[in-house]
Amino acid sequence: MKRIIKLGAVLSLAAALAACSSVQNGDLANNGNNTNKHGELTVVKGPEQKPNQDIVVQSIHRFEGASMDKWLSDDQVQLMYTKLVKQATATEEAQYEYNTIKVDLSNNEQKSPAEPAKDDGTFEKEQPSPDGKYVFVQHWKDKYTARNFMKEVSTGTITEIKGSNYLEIGGWLNNTSYILAAGSMSGIGDIRQITVDGTVTLLKLDDPQLGDQPFINFGTGQGRIYYTDSNQTLKQFAPGEPKPTELVKHAMKFQVSPDGKHLAVEIQQAAGKIGSELRIFDSNGGAEGLSIAKGDLLPYIEWSPDSSKLAAAVYTENQSGMNGVYIFDSATGKVSPIGPSYFPQYPLSWNPSGTRLGVSVADKDGMPVTHIVDFK
Repeated sequence: MKRIIKLGAVLSLAAALAACSSVQNGDLANNGNNTNKHGELTVVKGPEQKPNQDIVVQSIHRFEGASMDKWLSDDQVQLMYTKLVKQATATEEAQYEYNTIKVDLSNNEQKSPAEPAKDDGTFEKEQPSPDGKYVFVQHWKDKYTARNFMKEVSTGTITEIKGSNYLEIGGWLNNTSYILAAGSMSGIGDIRQITVDGTVTLLKLDDPQLGDQPFINFGTGQGRIYYTDSNQTLKQFAPGEPKPTELVKHAMKFQVSPDGKHLAVEIQQAAGKIGSELRIFDSNGGAEGLSIAKGDLLPYIEWSPDSSKLAAAVYTENQSGMNGVYIFDSATGKVSPIGPSYFPQYPLSWNPSGTRLGVSVADKDGMPVTHIVDFK
């Protein structure tokens, strides 16, 4: 959530420009009788499949005033509703109320959680292991302090991990080890390999190009650890092998597919200029085809849990360029646009099976609107 808030300021100008495109192109879920002003569910049939597309949209669920919170299952999602309580004045900021609602997309049933969430500044982050048998849990009690736990799903056994951390960056190296980049106020801090029994091993990384800043981009998969250095070079190393290998230069950000076989990398097209492209590489940095997306901004990329699809949000000031959310099919290499020209204000969010994608945007008044796209 911290990262979302920070990014929001950066994207606000682009969002305003993107609004022009949304007005021109129309909104699939806001035509005729589909207009919804009360946060109720609207289901809109997707467009006809084009001959060269493998990705087919079956329907779109639209929720006014709501942003994505988390998926509870394939069919159930928890949304965060925002309500304007008091308009902003020349001396005071606007006031809002927030409420979480659980929605069952299979029958459109909506209900409030049994226990309302407490807004005490704490939050938890959970990351299941690839086989789903364990969960790495971070409980943040303030901005810079977290307690970490390893949970065994079948028994419910929870083991607390010694050591605090400054960042929430990390990922599963394999089914039995989690890598935590703990960070610090003055550098990258510890890189900890945490096994499912709670054992902690500090990993060494010998890279003079890291500088004195914490990791900006970090990922793991199939026994490898990935990061970008201070020169925006994507690199790879492994436990017991502190010398990294260079993979891709001019990498602005990246995401490792859940199966660890692919790297989605946003690459800067020209130094010092706006514009980047999204390319797919194998786990060792070998190119897998050409660019799959180009634009002025690529704010969010997200692999589906089964690694079969990659969702990417793209914004281009030139309206003839790529604008909206696109789906890359890793089996066919085809790229398909979905819905209207979305410009997400929150990270894209797949359900556990990768059959639904949550996209949260802002309306003309800056209030959140969530579209949940169902795929055939």
